[in-house]
Amino acid sequence: MEPSKKPTAQSSSVGANINNGIGDAEKGKTTEKIPKPVYYIESPDDDTVLIGINVAINHNKAGENDIYIVRWYDTVRERIMIASEIRKNDDYFAFKRLEQEGGGFYYFMPMNLEIYNNKVKQRLAIQKDFTNENDLINAFLSSIED
Repeated sequence: MEPSKKPTAQSSSVGANINNGIGDAEKGKTTEKIPKPVYYIESPDDDTVLIGINVAINHNKAGENDIYIVRWYDTVRERIMIASEIRKNDDYFAFKRLEQEGGGFYYFMPMNLEIYNNKVKQRLAIQKDFTNENDLINAFLSSIED
């Protein structure tokens, strides 16, 4: 991610035991859909991530702690991770996964033709060529409609 696009911290407080008070989390629950429909995902600690479709963040309050549940679809399944920190800058998004869940940062960049051709295409089983971003985005969106 370009240094000028590094997301800025939004919150970083989560208790060591997220299950304590989780029943109270529903009281302060909010859901935010991230603006772009398809993202390229990088993580220095997790090489299983690549694409994020329809990313949403559930922000819960459990006692004194903020808990973020980040959900997205890749082309195969839904992914759900619990985050201790959220960072956003325009259409770029990052989160720090809760240490008990494996830790590490996940960086989401809006998918475009350049990213697809340079970082995504060679990692896919079916390597399609696209001439425009609209067709690229629609192809990823259609992968979760089945």
